[in-house]
Amino acid sequence: MKHAACYKKGYPRPRFVRDSFFSLGGEWEFAFGAGQTPAAMQRAAFPLRICVPYACNTPAGGVGDARDCDTVWYRRRFAFRKGRGRVLLHFDGADYFCDVWLNGQYLGGHEGGYTRFTFDITDPLRGENVLLVRCRDPFDPAYPRGKQRHLSACTGCFYEPTVGLWKEVWMEEVPQSSLSDVFAEIRYADAGAFLHYSLRGFRAGLTFRAAAYFEGREVSSVSCAVTAPEGRAWLSLEDRARQLPVKPWSAGASGQFFDVEYALYEDGRPVDVVRSYVALVDYRTDRDRILVNYLPNTCFRMVLAQGYYTGGVLTGTEEQMERDVRLIKEAGFNGVRMHQKLEDERFYYFCDMYGLYVWCEMPSAYATDERTVHALNVQAEEALRQYRGFPSVMAFVLFNEDWGCLQVYENERQQAMVSAAYWLAKALAPGKLAIGNDGWEHTETDIVTLHNYAQSAEELSEAVSCLPHFLAGGRVRGLHTRTAFAKGWSRRVRPVLMSEYGGVKFSADGASWGYGNAAASAAELEERLFALTRALDVAGLAGYCLTQFTDVRQEKNGLFTEEREPKIPLAAMRRINGQ
Repeated sequence: MKHAACYKKGYPRPRFVRDSFFSLGGEWEFAFGAGQTPAAMQRAAFPLRICVPYACNTPAGGVGDARDCDTVWYRRRFAFRKGRGRVLLHFDGADYFCDVWLNGQYLGGHEGGYTRFTFDITDPLRGENVLLVRCRDPFDPAYPRGKQRHLSACTGCFYEPTVGLWKEVWMEEVPQSSLSDVFAEIRYADAGAFLHYSLRGFRAGLTFRAAAYFEGREVSSVSCAVTAPEGRAWLSLEDRARQLPVKPWSAGASGQFFDVEYALYEDGRPVDVVRSYVALVDYRTDRDRILVNYLPNTCFRMVLAQGYYTGGVLTGTEEQMERDVRLIKEAGFNGVRMHQKLEDERFYYFCDMYGLYVWCEMPSAYATDERTVHALNVQAEEALRQYRGFPSVMAFVLFNEDWGCLQVYENERQQAMVSAAYWLAKALAPGKLAIGNDGWEHTETDIVTLHNYAQSAEELSEAVSCLPHFLAGGRVRGLHTRTAFAKGWSRRVRPVLMSEYGGVKFSADGASWGYGNAAASAAELEERLFALTRALDVAGLAGYCLTQFTDVRQEKNGLFTEEREPKIPLAAMRRINGQ
């Protein structure tokens, strides 16, 4: 694997890298309980210790208490020598409502368990500091939860909750005027990118500069005067020093990315420098085909993954994330659907480096009221802005199987909610695909995605053979559980992809959960998955997504165990994928 030049092991934001980095991971004081005031918790004795970023119910967290709870407190004492710039405090994921105090001063709060939020802590910061954090998770199905249960027991494909801090907490010091973000909007047809930059501490007299490098050699650069807190510059991504100057990225050409340096200059000297990488890649559709870089991809061989890790539950180490991407590639897949979870950014970085297409999926709610509409819109915007710059991210999935919009077939307001999320993705993530409601009962979507857990190849073949009738609005009793489109919606010519199938259980644990009858042996598991996948090798399907990469808790239908032990040989997995 070829790393980007900006890669720093352990750095949690791999596409926007500064030299300044101060981790707040490690031991924190910890306490359960609602009702306490922040003032009291500033002085209270905390009875427990926890290893951040692991949640309190994980073995790696060290608390040793897996009780259900709706409020947890964290306290961390740290020393910091402040320089002449601004100091930023980042929380990469805190589930679900989070409030933060530093040295007794309230910094603010955040709603949503999966995206990064940031505070400028320059003013209240001292040499010796006390950071106090309260996280509340109301177990309310109206809020996005992903695969975390909101009932009293784990069942089926819903697992234990994760309350509190579960991603990295870290700090950086930036100049008084600094870049807060740069989004490279790739224009593949023009072999370049519009760089949309935004600043903290805008002032007159600054210059924005960007330079692209390939294998250490500068390819192009651009400079422009900064006249507002946000701006745009054009950066060419043509390497004119090569015989073939255009270097597209794809799952088959993963190393063809450009290292990029972004900088703010004043009076000819750099005042802020950020390192990143970009790649020439474009995703779009043409009638019934998915195009990568304007060329049809014959088959997307994807696997569904849920990002549950041994020891850390939802929190993985950098080594575990890289291993997962490598194993998915070695099993013959060219894509992964990260299901109901916005993963640590380093996972998507490794997908960029190894060459693995990704569907980035919003965690779902399970009921719908005014809070749901607000939460999903705000959090979808945060997620789109945070993850849209990864070259490997091919598509954003906004809803899954009507979760959070359970009456979408007949409810026009819910149809509008799904369609609005689709159009938000199209507005904020140009060059990416968007799926409104994955699985069935579609409204706006770039791909018609279907779920079918038939457990025999004959039944799945029959369901696929009925697709023209089904997609035209017909009902096929016993072969498809829902209609393809919501009421009042119909199919324009779009690609069709079987985005969930398989799910064959195989485990020594007879009490575990899966779809249909369990396979009696590894050989039977291999042959059933092979036959089911061959049933999808028909004209008109753009590809498939197999359930699933690993076992997750009580759900035992993975190709690998939760400890990443293969249930069948990797060569057999490649055979299933036609490799």
